[in-house]
Amino acid sequence: MTSKQRTIYRFLITSAALLGLVIMSYLTYIHYANTSSFCDISKEVSCDVVTTSLYSEVFGLPVSVLGLGYFLMVLVISLRKMSPDKFRFLFMATAFALVPSLYLSYMEYFVIKSFCILCETSKILMFIILGVSYAAIRDRLQSLGRLLAPIIIGGLVISGITFFIQNGRVISEDYTDFVEHLNRRGWVYYKSYTCSNCKRQEKLLGEAYKGLNAVECHPKGPNGNPQLCLQKNITKTPTWLLEENGKVTVRLEGLQPIEELMKISGYENNKN
Repeated sequence: MTSKQRTIYRFLITSAALLGLVIMSYLTYIHYANTSSFCDISKEVSCDVVTTSLYSEVFGLPVSVLGLGYFLMVLVISLRKMSPDKFRFLFMATAFALVPSLYLSYMEYFVIKSFCILCETSKILMFIILGVSYAAIRDRLQSLGRLLAPIIIGGLVISGITFFIQNGRVISEDYTDFVEHLNRRGWVYYKSYTCSNCKRQEKLLGEAYKGLNAVECHPKGPNGNPQLCLQKNITKTPTWLLEENGKVTVRLEGLQPIEELMKISGYENNKN
């Protein structure tokens, strides 16, 4: 590897890392902010849907934060004098990080069923870093397969752990009777298809949540009714409202534990 090649490789990796940092910072902001991103084009093409889904977090930490850490590490390394050992480390670290990243792409396409333009752009940047770092060390590699095998296995293990963390809680209790009770009492569930806490609330209720008297507040969501949400002064989703004679008597904002929701709605007393 000549000095000119090293300079070009370093420039490409630094540029990719900087752009990746910008993308991950924006995705992290979208994850927490109650606002829409510029790439919220439709339900099928939406960064908002993906970055607020149940699969956008691991141990309560947004995946985009992990991406921030990766791109920051690459940037710090690339800003210093590059050596074959550093290129080799970047190649190995990127190969390892790509495996769980591709798992998340799989969930994006086949489970969430929404395409995140920025998420996939970040993976393209990772492939660029992987390719450039490989080009820098290929003359020194004796066996690419031997180098990659334990890295890929490690990445698959991490992907498996991530899957079980994200899907670990199985709702065994049937809340159909509770949902019917809420509907009889006049409770209305206001939600947004881009709201991560809405998805968590629905996961807590299991399949029974589909029977809720619900209002979609996002204009691009299925059967969206943003006018009603504005009329009811819904500023945060999920929100539970109970009205009597046209006046709101109870307003619950944010994710509600099932036990607390049962208590407030009088379900336990109703059962007894």
